[in-house]
Amino acid sequence: MNCWKTINFTRQYGSQRLFILSALTMLFTFILLYIPATYLFVATAFYDNHFIYFILALILLYPAHKLLHFLPIAPMNEKIRKIVDIKLGFIPTIKIQITEPIKKYQFLIALLSPFVIINSVLLAACFVFPHYAHYFTILLAYHIGLCVSDLICGKDVLSAPKNAFIEENEDGYEILIINKEGTSY
Repeated sequence: MNCWKTINFTRQYGSQRLFILSALTMLFTFILLYIPATYLFVATAFYDNHFIYFILALILLYPAHKLLHFLPIAPMNEKIRKIVDIKLGFIPTIKIQITEPIKKYQFLIALLSPFVIINSVLLAACFVFPHYAHYFTILLAYHIGLCVSDLICGKDVLSAPKNAFIEENEDGYEILIINKEGTSY
């Protein structure tokens, strides 16, 4: 297989730029969702009770996001390395790294499943529980901010050839293609 393209997040975007982009996306998303929610649920008063459940959902959103990245590729457990690291002494970070090449469509399903599933659930919850739509719009904006790097990576992977394979390394991803003569290096 030959490397078609290397996506290096550290070099291309930088962690500070991704954080700022994520934070701005959260803010912009909240503004775009909250204003229509106030007009859509104008006859509904927003409640502020059950705040502890909101905080709990805010804390559990990141592990749920990572779990939904893992579930589509869980059958390939031997190709996956899972790392839990503690940042700043108390913030757990979960890293799921694909150590062997997997097909492009499998990678895209694993990459985009948290975005589709969690955002759909949070949007549906706004309509099922309109009194707490403000909580769900905050959670939705936070989750979309978490998905920024996934969406950037997905944009790059979508432009890859149809039969490409994706492999993850320390700095980012490599998009691999099979040689035309059928041999691999």
